[in-house]
Amino acid sequence: MTQEVEPNADTQAAADGKRPYKINVLDRVVGILEAFARRGSNLSLSEIAQETDLHVSTCLRLLSNLQFHGLVTKEEDSGRYRLGYRFLALAEVARGQSGLVETARPIMRDLSRKFNETVVFSVRSGDFRIDLEQIVGLQAVRRVVTLGIEKPLYAGAASRVLLSGMSEVELDRYLARVKLKKLATRTITDVQVLKASLVDIRTQGYAKSVQEQFDDSGGGIVAPVYGVRGEVAAALGISVPQFRFSEALQELLVPEVLKAASQVSDAISGKKS
Repeated sequence: MTQEVEPNADTQAAADGKRPYKINVLDRVVGILEAFARRGSNLSLSEIAQETDLHVSTCLRLLSNLQFHGLVTKEEDSGRYRLGYRFLALAEVARGQSGLVETARPIMRDLSRKFNETVVFSVRSGDFRIDLEQIVGLQAVRRVVTLGIEKPLYAGAASRVLLSGMSEVELDRYLARVKLKKLATRTITDVQVLKASLVDIRTQGYAKSVQEQFDDSGGGIVAPVYGVRGEVAAALGISVPQFRFSEALQELLVPEVLKAASQVSDAISGKKS
């Protein structure tokens, strides 16, 4: 038996687009979160206070609580704030089956089957890259990545693809607070070389890497996935054991990775491929 429930005055007002009552602290929290959308993804305490017309001490208390709940993160070196990784999880719930990972997964699966290699989907979280999903190849020797852990943004093809989405100002701030450490034989530790590699990525539309994170990390071809505003929303790539990562294979991988990343971008923005 189905029973209809009559809405009360508050829920009816919300349904009609009217505001039933005002909660000041909630308005302030929403104002802080919206400041990131208006001013950028990386803000100082004073910038947030200025944008929201809140006292610095009030902002600090609210930001501390948001940080506790994982809704914002604070960069240790600079003291600047950005939206937290938990928003991605909440966004995935809100998006349902049209979420980033859900959108990318069938395209990743097709790409993995075509070469029988591992395909990985990654996003940026603050000053790090996080691999969210992978479709593992079925070869006897294959690459398998660890999902969900923070990896540096300057090492590896997927990381540099995500880094290439930064504006020049944001990139300079990142490079000012992050030390480029030698993680493997081919880790880029020179700022100018890193910047030149990002220009190449923006020009050719993909990144290639070998032994940038670990000496046995294999090779990869990665392309950017673009969001609805044309921003770099994620990175999609194929990861291959080094002994199979030949020039001939790379020539085959590049157009297919670019095609797959474009298909995910189109799906996210609602375009028809």
